[in-house]
Order: sequence, then C-alpha cells, then structure tokens
Amino acid sequence: MKSFAFPLVALVFACALQPMTSSAQEGQSLRAPLPPQRPFDLDLPAQSTLPAIVVPPPAAPSPSPSPSPGPSSPVAAQPEDEEGPEWPKLTPGQNAGAEPQFDPNEKPERPGISTDPGTSIICLPQRLRDILGKVVDKYGAVKVTSTWRPPWRARRGSYHKRCEAMDFRVPGVRPRVVLDYARSLPEVGGNQVYWNGLIHIDTGPRRPW
Repeated sequence: MKSFAFPLVALVFACALQPMTSSAQEGQSLRAPLPPQRPFDLDLPAQSTLPAIVVPPPAAPSPSPSPSPGPSSPVAAQPEDEEGPEWPKLTPGQNAGAEPQFDPNEKPERPGISTDPGTSIICLPQRLRDILGKVVDKYGAVKVTSTWRPPWRARRGSYHKRCEAMDFRVPGVRPRVVLDYARSLPEVGGNQVYWNGLIHIDTGPRRPW
C-alpha cells in the first residue's frame, strides 16, 4: 500500500509543476491578481469637523462728544499762602484798614539782618537778598521770621515751598511805612502786610492783595 501511494503523489506534483516550468522557460511573466477596489467613501473630499473661525471687523471709533457751548467761567486767582486761618489779615475785632500790630519801642537785637530761631536766609535767591539789603540800608536792621517752609506748613502754590518768599519786620517801625518803601523797589514781586506786622515779599508777579 505504501509503495503504491508514493508514485501517485509524485506524479501529481510533477504534473502541477510542469506548466509553471514551461511558462518560465518561454519568458512569459506572471501577473499577480489586482487588489480589490477601495470603498467609495475614500474618494469623497475631506470635510473638517472643526467650525470655521470668524474674525469680527474692527469696531468704528465712537465720536467724542463735543463740548456744549456756554460761557467759560474764569479761574479764580489763588490767594497767597498766609491768607487763611493761620494768618488772617485782621485780628478778631480789628477793623479793616486798621494799623497792623507793632511795638514802637522795640529795639533791634543787632544791626543788619537777624532771623528767628529755625529760620535761614541761605536759600533765598539774590533778588530777595537785595531787597533785605536795601531795607537794612534804610532802617538799619530787619528781622526775618520765615523763608522756606515744608509742604505740610505751606498752602498750595506758596512761594515759601521753593524758598522764593520771605516774611520780615523792622523793629520799632510802622509796618505800612516799610511796605510802602518795599513797593517802591523794582525787585519786589508779591507784597502784603499782615495784622501781626509781618511783611510778605516773594518773587512772583508784582501784585498786592
């Protein structure tokens, strides 16, 4: 049985191999079968699943409201720094135009320029020093009571904050007389005499108040 099965298997294998061998010898090429066609949905154009980004156009600037016409109110002039509760022009009960306080018998401490404790004239500009020098030349002595002041002791716009103002008096001389002489000097800017006899001079515009 074994001897008969072997020649039969060999014969079948030889018959299957013979056509392939003969085709190879004749130079014919063997073609592989074509792949199956692709599914039809692969040929469709791709569609994005993300929504499109829409950029809004820039907003037009809103027109600025035009100012309503009307009469412009003038800006009130700021008073000098001593015109307040700390330095009133008049003492309680004193009438307007009354003579400022002074002691006609007061004698100067020394000739020339003297100062109150804590007051210095070093920071004063030359313009104010010249005024003091002329007052000394006329009256012999002058007492300076205030020059530079820190911001917390001076009102807004005060020339004392820049050391461009001074308060002084001439011992034993009527304050209004000294003020009249000071106003005759071309170097004098702002000027005033207070109820306590102190005379204010600054480097601002020439103005009494």
